[in-house]
Order: sequence, then structure tokens, then C-alpha cells
Amino acid sequence: MPIDTVIVMSIANLKRRLEEKISVFSEPTHIQTKFVRPQRLMKTLSIIEHKLDDLENEQPLEEKIIKSVIKLEQHGFDGLTKRDWKNLAWSLSKKLPNYEEKLLFTPVGVRLIDYFNQLGIDQLQFVYFPLLYSYFSFQAKELEKQPDSWVQLRNILNTNKSLVFKNSTRLKKWMTTLIDNSEVLTTEPTKKFVREFLQDNDENRVANQLESLRIASGSWFWDDLIRSAIKSIKTMKEDEYFQIIPRFLVLLEKNKIYTTTILAALLERYASTSQREKVHEVLKHLALDQWGNPQYESSAGWNNVNADTKKMVIQWFVRADLEAFFKLFNQNADIQRFNYWMRFIDQINFSQIFLGSNALNSRRDEHLKFRRLNRGRLKELAGSTTSTNNAFLLKIDNIYIVDFSETGNACYFYNRLPYKDYVGKIEIKTLRNQEICIDRQTRNGNWQPRFDNALARLGIFSKR
Repeated sequence: MPIDTVIVMSIANLKRRLEEKISVFSEPTHIQTKFVRPQRLMKTLSIIEHKLDDLENEQPLEEKIIKSVIKLEQHGFDGLTKRDWKNLAWSLSKKLPNYEEKLLFTPVGVRLIDYFNQLGIDQLQFVYFPLLYSYFSFQAKELEKQPDSWVQLRNILNTNKSLVFKNSTRLKKWMTTLIDNSEVLTTEPTKKFVREFLQDNDENRVANQLESLRIASGSWFWDDLIRSAIKSIKTMKEDEYFQIIPRFLVLLEKNKIYTTTILAALLERYASTSQREKVHEVLKHLALDQWGNPQYESSAGWNNVNADTKKMVIQWFVRADLEAFFKLFNQNADIQRFNYWMRFIDQINFSQIFLGSNALNSRRDEHLKFRRLNRGRLKELAGSTTSTNNAFLLKIDNIYIVDFSETGNACYFYNRLPYKDYVGKIEIKTLRNQEICIDRQTRNGNWQPRFDNALARLGIFSKR
């Protein structure tokens, strides 16, 4: 074999082997094992990029914004610099001197929106972030009527977001955040986030997720998120609803302006569940604190829920009153009487407890708690009676029924309230007024059938 042929073969073999080695070292996985990544350098680079982004999108001083607006008013759009464009984009969310509203809602703002709508992508991407910031900066009350100029601003941002992303020489955090969460520029901006907002243990997760968009704490966006979450209560499955109640109670505590909306939505949903007869103590007393006693027509706050929901809460109070009367404040609980009156709970639309001196002055924890939670609903039983005697009143249709805890007292039936409701201390003789009562029954012997007959004569029949 000629020597030159051998040399050519050797060179070809060497080239092949070199290419194989190069290809091995060119594999990303191999590179990671052979070379240490410059972690500190990369971290420094990230910090520098972040600072540059902050500087690039830093709000200008108001004086500079005003100068650009004056320049626009005096000379129109001719001669505007890139800096002016940016200042004018920031100006849309500002209330400047000599303007009664924020600039977006003025004729100047309308002109600016039309101008920005006609910009090419090279120009628009320079002002895109200030426009995005302005879009989020308004409060919910400012957008109640969905101003045309704000809707047009949203359309500009939504239509051009992908182009801005593609034309950017260096991707910025806010761009990727916006692309990943493009729903924020639609007519349902918070729909995607409701489940995370309600079910995640970190209640700031949504805020952290959108941090780079710099959405102000008073933005309409957070209002929309909470209101969308409240609306979702209606369509929740029953199990999910019961699990989410505590989260809404936390929201209510931290966002007082939504108290009525959240409370109404929770109660309406509760009324449609299979557990509506089971008292939810927190909702019951929260509603009492906010709207007053549902058993009084003068408590106008109860107009926030429908009649059936109000009836459910009234029954919660009736049940609690009967349990307190027969079990909590009675050393020898009369379960027979408790069960008897519970047969009529669906028909009872008003209840009242009158506590004797023992019950009023008891320092037992459970007695203190009941009196505290029912402050304003309880009356004192006074007059010629023992300190351990208590009384209750139930209203069924237009009949008022008064009964007492101690034996030796009859049960009285009235067709009108036997006392003045605004009085806090009620004499026992007022509740045992034989002159105006329409019937009177004792509990001797087999008393239940006699009570059934007495109520039937008054048009009241047990449905249970």
C-alpha cells in the first residue's frame, strides 16, 4: 500500500476520532459535568438586569409628566420625543393640576389613546409598560361604568402583547409574567386566579405571581379578584363550600368593605345546602352583629338576603334559644318539652328569652358566652318569682306562646305581644296575664295531646 494512501487514511481516522470527542464535549449534559457554572457571575448579571429594568420603568417626576402634557397641548403630537411618549403614557393614571379627573378620562386622554393605538410596534414597545401600569392603577369605583378610554387601553395592551414579547431584544420578567397570565387583559381578568386565591395556604401567592406587573394595592384588579371569588360561592360543590367558609371569614376580617357582600353570599349558599338546619355559630353571630336581630322587621340589613335565607337564620336563633332555655340554664333539662317545641321550629318566626337573676348573674363560662353573644336579645324576668325561674316566648303565625322553666307555672297563649318590646325588664305578671290571654294550659299528666288540641284550635299544627 502506497505511503501516501496510508497517511490519508491515518488523517481521516484522526479527524473522525477528533469529531467524536468534540461531539461528546459539546453535549450540554457533559459540559455541566466538566465545567463549573459561574453561579456568582450569573446572579450578579440577574441583579444588574433587574436594576436596569427598574430604572427603565421607573415613574418620572410629576414635573416632567406635566411638561410633556403641556407640550402636547401647545404643539400637538409633532415634535414629541420618545421621552415625551413615555411621560404621556405614565400621565394617563395621574390627576394633574387643572384637570378635574385623571387624564385618561379627559379629552386629552382620549386623544392619547387614539395616538398610542396608531403607533408602530417599535414605538409602542417603548411605552408599553407605562401603559400597562396605568391600566392597573385605577380603583374599582373609577371603572364602575367601564369608561371607553380604559377599555380601549386594555385592547391596545391585549392586541400588542405578543408582538412586544417577540420584538424584545431581551426578555424581561414582566413580559413573561404577562404572557403566562394574559387573562389579565381580558374581560375576565381574575377568573384564572380565583381557585389559587381561595385554596392556597399562601394568601399572597397571586400577588407574588404577578409582582413584576407592579399592580398597586388599591387596584381594581384586587377588587375584581375578591368579587369573583365571592361569585364563585354560588357554583361551588357543597363539600368545597363548607371547606372554604373559614377562608372567606378571614377575607371578611381583613377587607371590611366586602363584609356585606361576603356575608350575604355565604348565608345564601348555606341556605341551599343539606345542612341548613345545622347552626353555624360564627355566621349566625356575625350576621347579628352586622344586621341586627333577624326576628325584627326593623333590622333592614336582612334585606341583603332573600326571605328563605332570613328564615333559616331565624330558626338558628330559635333553636339556640330553646337549647339555652331547656338545657343551658336549666339544671334539670326538660327534654320532653324541648322536643315538643322543636316540632314547630319551621313555623316559629320570633323567640325571646327572659332570664331570672340566677341566669343573669351566673359566672359560668357557658352562661357568660351565651349572654355575650346574644347581647341586646335578652330580657330580664322580674317581679314575684324565684331567682331560678326563666321564661321564653315563641311566635307562631300571629300567636304568642309564653312558658316558664319552673313547675307550677302554666303556659299562656296570646294574640298580641303581652309586653312592650322596648322594655328590658319584664314583670312576670305581665307574662301571666289571664285577662288578655286567649288560652292557658298546664303541664299536668299527659300534657302533649292537650297542647296539640289547644294549638289546633288556634290554627297551628305540627309539620313534624
